[in-house]
Amino acid sequence: MTASRTLLSKLIRHTRRALALPALALASAALVLPQSAQALTVMLNFTGSSTTDMWGVTTESESFASWGFNMSLSQMRSAALAAVIDDFHGFPNLGGDANSPLPVGKQLNIDFEISFGLTAPTSGDSDYYFMNIGNAVPNQGFLGQACYGCVRGSGSPAAVGTQVGSVLTDTIASLLALADNDTERLNLLVGTLTHEIGHTLLLPHPTGPQANPGESIYSVMSTGAAPTSMPNSHRILDRDFSYTEFQTLIRTVGLRDIPINQVPEPATWLLVAAAALMAGRRRSATTLH
Repeated sequence: MTASRTLLSKLIRHTRRALALPALALASAALVLPQSAQALTVMLNFTGSSTTDMWGVTTESESFASWGFNMSLSQMRSAALAAVIDDFHGFPNLGGDANSPLPVGKQLNIDFEISFGLTAPTSGDSDYYFMNIGNAVPNQGFLGQACYGCVRGSGSPAAVGTQVGSVLTDTIASLLALADNDTERLNLLVGTLTHEIGHTLLLPHPTGPQANPGESIYSVMSTGAAPTSMPNSHRILDRDFSYTEFQTLIRTVGLRDIPINQVPEPATWLLVAAAALMAGRRRSATTLH
């Protein structure tokens, strides 16, 4: 596999989120239709009322009015969902990136849906967990938290329907000065969201930069604290799992064939761009250190 082909794969992957944002309201239905009941499902719980995760952290609804998004709340939530799906299902395969551990024609056996107030998956999946998204009450001083390996991995297993972690939008909002546009604002939110989901699937913080197909030398599992010490300026970039981390996800989550009704990567996001032209449980906390 040539270096130029790998570079082209990376360029396509990381221009599409910026191109797609205006179109997500039009195309999100095609992107996020859940698969039939067959997989692990993580519910992105944009809390409609006060909810408390397994660590006792309470979150309340965030309107995102102060974030400066040039889209409606519904569009922003759809954009966040599509971006999380992209992080897990849009990872380049071996056909486009010689470093990738992902075989051609395969994707992780995991699905995502939006929830309001702990609603079960519409797909009928019986193996599901919630990641809360909202303002912490009181403020916790960190960006998010999640159990380590309690959904998949070596941690103590969480019961189905458990609120396995929280993404704390009030603390993330303190970094908004870093972001100049909707893509960067979305990256601030989704970087933490994907990161915390990764912890539940047995991914730890790396000790430093790792090879990955993303915009940053730091993977999405990096933290601003030890052991990674990632500068906050990298949080507005579209970070990816490292190749090593994605290999772990393949082991813990498993693979399935790409459904025949799903447009293979990257064509799905190119369609969105076209639409844009038309329109022991261990607590893991991401800190601001």
